[in-house]
Amino acid sequence: MTTSERAPPDLTPHEAVERWLDRQRMELADSSVGSYARRLDHFIEWCNDEGVEHIADLRPWDIGAYEDHRRAVVAPVSLNNELTTLNQLLGWAAGLGLVEDGVVEAVDPPRVDKAEQVSETLLEPERGEELLAAFRAGDCWGSREHAWLELSWWTGARMGALRGLDRDDIDLQDGHVQFRHRPDEETPLKNGYNGERVVGISEDVAEAVRAYIEVRPQRTDDYGRHPVFVTSYGRIAGSTLRDTCYYATHPCRSGPCPHEHERMSCPHHSRTKAYGCPSARSPHEVRSGSITWQLHRGLSKDVVADRVDATIEVIERHYDQARQLEAFHERRAAHLHKLGIDDEENA
Repeated sequence: MTTSERAPPDLTPHEAVERWLDRQRMELADSSVGSYARRLDHFIEWCNDEGVEHIADLRPWDIGAYEDHRRAVVAPVSLNNELTTLNQLLGWAAGLGLVEDGVVEAVDPPRVDKAEQVSETLLEPERGEELLAAFRAGDCWGSREHAWLELSWWTGARMGALRGLDRDDIDLQDGHVQFRHRPDEETPLKNGYNGERVVGISEDVAEAVRAYIEVRPQRTDDYGRHPVFVTSYGRIAGSTLRDTCYYATHPCRSGPCPHEHERMSCPHHSRTKAYGCPSARSPHEVRSGSITWQLHRGLSKDVVADRVDATIEVIERHYDQARQLEAFHERRAAHLHKLGIDDEENA
């Protein structure tokens, strides 16, 4: 049998996903690959539940059944993202002869309006300010959660950019943070060298970070660098930093629990379980709230875009919803009375 006649391997769905993700890692940032992996985890779990042992076993009907399954539990925009990623995976698999072409064609991501593509979940500016005030006045001042929220809120940076910060990247005296692209040392920026920038921070932020640095483990990473966010094992893992963010944004830090739990007995009141709180927020949601807050504080869109490493178009599309609502209420207050119907005139 020649090489061209050899049958493709019988890969499990999990094995196929891992091979495809390995290819993506050669071209994409870890954060993007992580998003793909999380979307495809649902597909792997469904295949396991349905007894799909090999990716070659998939038929067009299975894709429709999977879509129906996910449609019942996620919003259209999330389903669109999941099925678009699945389409990319299956297209790669079809090119290698691992699945039939009809399986790829059966993937039909739902159409979503531009408005639906905007995530409405964010750490609201008022809540962000309340949480920071609670940290600054409470027993958790200078903790990892406090330092994380101060830096995340004031810079609007992505989680990966904050994870990659070294002690020398923060000038606590002058009050600024320098983000650097260091892909060879496993701390890349999403937009590469174009994402390098210097962002100002306040004295309060600098003081919180200084307090945290003094008590955190004094460890280096695998490259001899001195990370800002560190554990006893070295530079903090992305998953651990994400848990830190969820824990930092628990609403009970700044007021009573909105879900009727007692803080100390709440099953979600820990770093490892914090994500279970319905009001806790992810790093992306903190970034979204930070950008909205910066706009509300009077910074222009181009200044905010430079600070957070985003385009003005992205800021307008994803993060300026609150300002649009404010403009609507201003117009309504100024003009709605002009559209009223005078009952006396029409009597």
